Amino acid sequence: MTFADRTFPTLNAVRAIGAVMVVLTHSAFNTGQINHGWVGAALARLDFGVTIFFVLSGFLLSRPWFLTAALGRPAPSTRHYLWKRALRILPLYWVVVIVALTLDPENADLGWKDWLANLTFTQLYRPTLLPSSLTQMWSLCTEVAFYLVLPLLCLLMTWRPGRGHRLDVRTVVWFCVALGVVGVCWQAGFAQVEGSEGHYAQWLPGYLPWFMVGMAYAAISASLAVEPRDHLLQRVARDLPGCWILATAVFAIACSPLAGPRTLITPGGWEAGAKVVLYTVAGALYLLPLVFGPERDGWVRTQLSGPVVFWLGEISYGIFAIHMLVLNAVFAVLDIEVFTGRFITVAALTLTITIALATASYYLFERRIMRWKNLRFFARMDVGAKPEGASVR
Repeated sequence: MTFADRTFPTLNAVRAIGAVMVVLTHSAFNTGQINHGWVGAALARLDFGVTIFFVLSGFLLSRPWFLTAALGRPAPSTRHYLWKRALRILPLYWVVVIVALTLDPENADLGWKDWLANLTFTQLYRPTLLPSSLTQMWSLCTEVAFYLVLPLLCLLMTWRPGRGHRLDVRTVVWFCVALGVVGVCWQAGFAQVEGSEGHYAQWLPGYLPWFMVGMAYAAISASLAVEPRDHLLQRVARDLPGCWILATAVFAIACSPLAGPRTLITPGGWEAGAKVVLYTVAGALYLLPLVFGPERDGWVRTQLSGPVVFWLGEISYGIFAIHMLVLNAVFAVLDIEVFTGRFITVAALTLTITIALATASYYLFERRIMRWKNLRFFARMDVGAKPEGASVR
């Protein structure tokens, strides 16, 4: 059966936007800009870029399972999936960790346990502070945990006794809602654990709502691709300005004290719970018209499908991984004290240098490593699971 799937041309731009948000919020925090008025409040909440990454991961990585289930085809190869994730994440991550632990003077006193933990994504599970130049990696630790459990989650959501790998959208959606509730409760319960042990609030359960939005979207999208029909989400998604106005309104609420302090002060349970809920709703609304709406219709979708933002999306992982090294180097070279201002200078230099390094990393290092994705034992064993033109990877 020939099957032509959607290509989602705007989602690479979403990756780029998320990466830039993360750089800007860290620049604002380190310069103290987050403490100045509503602009500071908005910059403080640009950690929303992590929400975007998590929703995208939930959507793009689970959709092959749901699409093959909807088509009645074999599930994707878990071995091949994990190998590709490892190739995409580990090489650059290891380079950045080694550079940060070797060259950042703030990390001079770290021992072998710290090295081992950071090289294996287990630093979140130790009662110690995260190393300098690697503080952003908490979200990658959480995302890697999601990578590992995703095949099991997809199996639980699609396996039917006596029928095998089949898609029931209602089952998936209710499963996602239940796990989302668990995530909100986790945040509300563990947000008040103070000090270095506050990593509990950064573990995977607390961010399940964001991943589950992506997985629910993936199941619905896969069902609509196989059995085209009019659907409520498709109708809503046609109104991109309306979706984004609502999303911006929700994000603005998240910029208020309702979602907790702007700094690293430990939030209350209700504040942490409110923040994850508000980010979940805003993330769902921002992504909705790009997942279910027309592929390239309108000026906004056309621009988001353009070559420049596509390129920034391709190098977005490098931007995320490298930027804290660059940010700290900018402070050192310009001899700027932390929290003393110069946000525009710091942010501009950090973004420019990081984008240059991320571009070199992607084209000279990361992309070449990805050529090994079909290396012998790890070659995909499920050719029959991939429909022509589909996004099954």
